[in-house]
This record gives sequence, C-alpha cells and structure tokens, in this order.
Amino acid sequence: MELILNILLLLVGITILVWGANKFVDNASVIAKHLGVGDLVIGLTLIAAGTSAPEVFVGISAVLNGNEDIALGTAIGSNISNIALIFGVSCLYLNAASKTHLWNLMPFGLTVLLLGLTLADGTISYSESMGFVGLFMLFMYILMKTDGVPDEEDSEASEFTKSLFLSMVGLVGLIAGANISIVYAESTALLLGISELIIGLTIIALGTSLPELAATVAALKKGKHQMVVGNIIGSNVLNLVFVIPIIGFFGSVQLSPVVMERDFNILAILSLAFILLAVALTKLKFSKSLYVAAGIILVSSYTLYIATLSGIV
Repeated sequence: MELILNILLLLVGITILVWGANKFVDNASVIAKHLGVGDLVIGLTLIAAGTSAPEVFVGISAVLNGNEDIALGTAIGSNISNIALIFGVSCLYLNAASKTHLWNLMPFGLTVLLLGLTLADGTISYSESMGFVGLFMLFMYILMKTDGVPDEEDSEASEFTKSLFLSMVGLVGLIAGANISIVYAESTALLLGISELIIGLTIIALGTSLPELAATVAALKKGKHQMVVGNIIGSNVLNLVFVIPIIGFFGSVQLSPVVMERDFNILAILSLAFILLAVALTKLKFSKSLYVAAGIILVSSYTLYIATLSGIV
C-alpha cells in the first residue's frame, strides 16, 4: 500500500512539474523579447538555473545529512540524463539548424575535465572546489561577452510584469513538482532496497532532470531550438559548479572509486558527443537523419546505462 501511495504522489509531482515548465518557457520568452535577449541566453541562464535548482537542493540536503554519495551521484547522473535522454529526445524532433555561440561550450567542457581530475584521487579538495567556482565565473563572463543585452524594449511594461510574475509561478511549479517527485521516487527506491549511490545516479538524477525534460519538450513544441541547446549547456555547467563545491566545502568522506571508473567515463564520452553535435548543428548543413540517428543512439545508451545500474543486464 505504501509503495502504491508513493507512486501516486510521484505522478502528482510530475504533473505539477510539466505545468510549471510550460508556464516558465512561455513567459521566459516574453521576458527575453522585452529585454532584447535571445532564446539561447534565456536557456543558458534563467531556465538552466531554475531547472538545476533541484540538484542544488538535493546536494545541500545530502551533504548536510552526510550522504555525499547521493549528492555526487545526483550531479553526475543528472548530467548524463541531460545529454543522453533529454538531448537525445531533442535530436529526434530537431528540424532546423540552431546557432549557438561555440565559446559557451568551453566552460561546459572544462567542468567535465576538472571533474575528472577531482575524482581521480577520491576526494574533493578546497582548491578543486574553488576551481569550479572559477569556472562558473568564466561561464558568466563568456555569456556576457557573447550575448549583450540591448537597451530597447519591445513590449509593454504591464505585459513584462505579468510575464515576470507568471514565469516565477512556473518556476515554483518546476521546483515544487521536482522536489515532490524526488522525495517519493527516493522513498520508493529505498523500499526496494537500492543503495544510496545508485539512488543518486538513477532515481534522483532522473527526477532532478525532469525539469530539463519538461522545459525542453515545451521549448521544442514552440520551435525554440536555441533554448534547448542552451538549457543543456547551462544545466550541466551549473549542476557541477554548484553541487561539487558544496561537497568539497562541507563534505569529508572518501568518494566511491566506482564513480570514476564507470560513471565519469560515460559522462565524458557523452559530453564529447554533445559538443560535436552542437558544433555540427551550428556550423554544418542541417541533416535530419543525422540527428534522428544520434537521438536513437543517445536514448538507447541511457536505457542501457540505467538497466546496467539497476542490475537488469
């Protein structure tokens, strides 16, 4: 009975999540037009920060409770699902090229590289944590340099105020729905006797990626491909530059070596694939068949990864 109740509450959380994502994307676009900011910037900052909030909340809560494995597993697992599942699904629906400032991919790649160096010795030091903070500052600097904000206004002040309010309502729905989903997904997993690291890498990682998935689907329906690419870049950078320093500054345990041996290698391969596809989407002639094939491979790899972690294969 308890398991059934958890599953029902999980579905309630997902429903709130999807509703919040639609409100958030709709009104974030209106705000972008008013400020003269492009969809890519909105995806890289506002949506990325909003959809990364659950990972940050989980990270803080896990470290404070001495469960660093959950925090690390959630950050890495969420980034894996962002690329393999969310970007993979996006590839199936892309129908046009999407111009992305390729400089934004530099901090994306550097965060993965620094994560590998950090995990190599099984601990996250203070200096390594500061390195992630530095990468966050680099990310914001590049964003400001490549995407300026014009002074002109394209919409009425009243419309802007309304959209700002509704976007915040949508953001609350995103975070609340995600948190409800996480709580009852974790409870369900614990009832089934799954370890904390696996919970972080699978159930919670997927739960905290639900905002990205919902926001991505909403953006795709509206033809906002730049917002999709920006959301993946921004979310993956923010997941690492916020969660990893939290572990480094406040955590004290030895990290599981299996994370480096198995999960980081998968994340590194997927990150390289994402960078190559993002560059191709910007620089090369658009090929629908290429991205459909890439989408099928990415989603299939994620299914295999989850099945392996769950002991199914």
